[in-house]
Amino acid sequence: MERRAVKSASRTLEVLELFSERRRPLRLNEVYTVLGYPQSSATNLLKSMVMLGYLNYNRATRTYLPTIRVSSLGNWLTGFIHSQSRYRLLVDELQRQTDETVGLVTQNDLFIQYVMMRVPAHEYKMPPNEGTMRLILDSSSGIALLSQISDREIDKICRYTNYYQLSSGGRFNIEDVMHEVKWARHTGYCYAPNRPTEEVSSIAFPLNEHLQGIPVAIGVGGMADRISREKATIVATIRRLIGEFKDHTGPFADLPDDSFLDDPDPATSRE
Repeated sequence: MERRAVKSASRTLEVLELFSERRRPLRLNEVYTVLGYPQSSATNLLKSMVMLGYLNYNRATRTYLPTIRVSSLGNWLTGFIHSQSRYRLLVDELQRQTDETVGLVTQNDLFIQYVMMRVPAHEYKMPPNEGTMRLILDSSSGIALLSQISDREIDKICRYTNYYQLSSGGRFNIEDVMHEVKWARHTGYCYAPNRPTEEVSSIAFPLNEHLQGIPVAIGVGGMADRISREKATIVATIRRLIGEFKDHTGPFADLPDDSFLDDPDPATSRE
């Protein structure tokens, strides 16, 4: 069975993403041509978004443009995440000391999502955008997060991922997944060479912390040859910085403790 998004919700978000890509007013025919929608469906959708206040329609130019209401939906979230000085400094320090792309990652159901990114100034990089999602079974950060949960939960994630046909590369084999997870448990991190493409590799550690009840990992990625060459140094640097992060020493010594923003166990907090 293939999991599909509800069509109306999917199309609404695709329209907004199209505006994000084009960054200019768009005519109706541009929207339905690029997105491949029937003209009547696109017309009804855009008019509905106008009535709800999420699109502006200019009758003189016959163009649509998102309103400020769209940006207000999520602008609090970036500020909330970035306001947590411990995480921000950890990402900044790790990027400075490795000179590679660094990402703070959270679990999102069967996926991981990049919530904070720092990229180097040099050209040897292929960073994902903040907000990008990848299958948890197919990323170093995902394996790092899976190493912190039970084998039963991992098996369930694997079965759901296969059931909904979420991977374009075919089914995941639970034995292969568990081999990676067990090695990550043994070493304390996951090294994913040449993944998701041949050009890049990454190294990720679980932070054993929760951001509002959501598990968090941190990873370093970059061009495969650079990561392979500096692997031992990168691993040592991440391990040392996480230790200082936990102990409030080194660059984290004078930071206020904002861990009260985290909920380590949402289940017990509801009791």
